[in-house]
Amino acid sequence: MTALPDYGLAELKREAKFAVAAFIAATIIFKIAYYKEGLIEVVKTTASLFWLFVIPGYALTFYWREKLGFVERTVAGTVAAMAVSGVASYYLGLAGLKIQNQTILLPAAVIALSLALSSKFWARKSQQQQGQKPQ
Repeated sequence: MTALPDYGLAELKREAKFAVAAFIAATIIFKIAYYKEGLIEVVKTTASLFWLFVIPGYALTFYWREKLGFVERTVAGTVAAMAVSGVASYYLGLAGLKIQNQTILLPAAVIALSLALSSKFWARKSQQQQGQKPQ
C-alpha cells in the first residue's frame, strides 16, 4: 500500500513555525507603536490583520513554494490578498453579502480555494513528471 502524496502538507507544517514567529514579531512591533493600548487589543489587531491579509496571501502564493522563499511569498501574497479582498468584497457587497459576514467568510474562502487549487496543480504537475496522463 502506497502513502498518499502530501502536495505541500509537510511544507505547511514546517513554515507554520515561521508564521507564528512573524505573528509574534508583528505583535511586538504593534505593541511598541501603540504603547498606550493594552496587550489584548494589540494581539486582536494583529490577529485580524493576519486573518484578513497575511494568511490568505500566503495561501494565494503557496503554489510557488519551490521558486520563492517564505518571506517573498508572504510579502507578495499579503499585497495580493489586499487586492483580491478589496475587489471580491466590492462585488460581494453588490451581490448583497453584508460586510460583517465578509470578514469571516472571504478570507476563509480565499484560503480554501487557493490551497485546493494549489494542491490540484501540484498533483497534475507530479503526474506529468511521472509520465502519467493528468485527469
